Amino acid sequence: MMRYWIITFLTALLPFAGVHAQNSRNYHRLKAGIHFDSQVSGGSYTMGELAGIANSYGLDVAIITDHDNMKVSYGISPFQKFLKLSIQENSIARYGVENYLQEIDQINRIFPDIIFIPGIEAVPYYFWEGSPMYNNLTLRNWHTHMLVFGFNSVDAFKNIPSIPNGGLGYKKPSGDIMKYVSANFMYFSIVALYMILFIITFFSIIKRSRRRHDIAHVARRKRKKYRFSWKAFFLTLIFAYILYTEFPFLPDQYDQYNKNQGAGPFQELINYVNKNNGLVYYAHPEVSSSIVRPVKIPLLSQSIKIETDSYPHLITETQDYTGFAIFWEGMRAIGRPGGLWDIALDEYCQGYRKKPVYAIGELDFEESNELNQVAATNTFIFAKERNREGVYEALRSGRSYATRDFTGNKILLDDFAAYDMATQRNAFIGETLMLSSPPVAIHIQIHSIVKSSEPITIFLYKNTELVKTYQMYNSIDEWYVDQDRLPDTMDYYRIYAGSRDWITLVTNPIFIKKY
Repeated sequence: MMRYWIITFLTALLPFAGVHAQNSRNYHRLKAGIHFDSQVSGGSYTMGELAGIANSYGLDVAIITDHDNMKVSYGISPFQKFLKLSIQENSIARYGVENYLQEIDQINRIFPDIIFIPGIEAVPYYFWEGSPMYNNLTLRNWHTHMLVFGFNSVDAFKNIPSIPNGGLGYKKPSGDIMKYVSANFMYFSIVALYMILFIITFFSIIKRSRRRHDIAHVARRKRKKYRFSWKAFFLTLIFAYILYTEFPFLPDQYDQYNKNQGAGPFQELINYVNKNNGLVYYAHPEVSSSIVRPVKIPLLSQSIKIETDSYPHLITETQDYTGFAIFWEGMRAIGRPGGLWDIALDEYCQGYRKKPVYAIGELDFEESNELNQVAATNTFIFAKERNREGVYEALRSGRSYATRDFTGNKILLDDFAAYDMATQRNAFIGETLMLSSPPVAIHIQIHSIVKSSEPITIFLYKNTELVKTYQMYNSIDEWYVDQDRLPDTMDYYRIYAGSRDWITLVTNPIFIKKY
C-alpha cells in the first residue's frame, strides 16, 4: 500500500518536477511504406504509377524493393556449373542496376515531397531436392526473402552475395591445409581431373604425323611433320571453360545441391550489408508457401514444386541484422510478447548480441486492385532530417513504430520516452537511458485522428511483463513510474496497442541501463 501511494505521489509531481515530454522531440514523423514491387520484377505498376499511389495516400517515404535476381539453376553432376538449366524472370539484375537506381532518383525529382528509397528483396539461398529423372524436383527456400536498402554505391547493389548472383563465398583453408584438402577431397579430385584432361587435350591439338613406309608419304613428311586435330581443339575449349567456371578453384561455401544449410547463407548476406553500411530486414518471416510450376526441361517435360517453410527461427539463429517485418506476417511467433523477438532482445540486454533487433511494418505491395492497402501497413519513422540519410539513421537507431489494419494508421504516437527523475536524462524509442537510480518515469502520449466510440487499449510492457494498460478514445497523456531495482544488465519497454486478440500498433523498445 505504501508503495502505491509513493508511485501515485511521484506521478502527480512529474509535470511540476522539470520532467517534460518533448512531443516527438522535434523529429520529423514520417509515414513510410516499405516494400513496393514495380514492373521491374513482376509488380503490376510502373515506377511512376507507384509514385502516384504513394503520393495519393499521403506517404512521406516509399521504399522500393524489387527482386534483385530471379534466376534459379539446376546442374547435372559432376558438371553442375557447366551443364545446367536456368530459369530467369524479371528482376533488377535483368533490368540493370544503374537503370533501376536512376529511375528511382528521377521519381524523387518529380515528387520532391516524398522520399523514394531504392532497395532490393534478396533471395540469398535456395536448394534442390529430388531429381528431374524421377519427376519429383523441388525448389526449396525460394521465398525466404530479406529486404536490403541504405547502400550509397552501385557496386554494393551489384555484388549482393547470393546463389543467383554468383555465390556466397568459398571455403578457404584456415590452419591445417591437409585437413582442409581431406575435408574437400571430392571437389579437388574433380578439379584435378579437369586439369589433367585439359592438359592432355591441349597437347593433342598439334600431333606428329604417323609414320608410313611408302616413298610418296616420306616425301610429304619432309614438307609437313605435324597435323591439326579439330577434335582435340574443341575438347580443349570445353575443359578450359569448365576450369573457368571453377575459378578460383575453391569449394563453394554454400551451394544449391546439398540439404538445407541452415542460417549460414543468410548470415553471409547480413555481414555483407553491414560491411556496406546498409540495413537488412527479414521479410514476411512467418509465411510458408507451396506452388507447382510447369517447366520445359529437354527430353523431360515436367513440373517442379516450389516450397518454402516459414522461417521465424532465423530471428534467433542469425546476428547483427537490423530487424524483421512484424506486420503482417511476423506477429504470431516472433513479435507477440514473449515471442522470439523478446528472446533476441533479452540476448542483447544480456550482452550476447552486439545489436538490438527492431520491427517494421511491411506492405509487400505488388498487384493489389485495392490501392488503399498502401495505408494498411505502415512504419512511422522519427527522423532528424527529412531525407534519405535521415531515414536510414532513424531506422538504424530503431526510432520507429509499426501499424496495420487501418486502425493503427489512425492513431499517432506523439511521445514514448523514459526519464531519469533525478538527472532529467531521457531516452526516446530505440534509445538507451543510463539511469543513476530508480525510479524511471515512462511517458506515453498518443492521439487519434478519428473519433471512435470503441476504446483502443494501450499496453505497456517491461521486457515480457505487462505492467500497465490504458483505455484510449481520443487521446492519452500518461506517466508510469517504475521503482523496481535496476538489473545488472538492461531492461526494455515497449508499447502495444489495439486489443488483446488483435494488435495494430507496436513500438520498438526503449532500453534502460544502470549508470
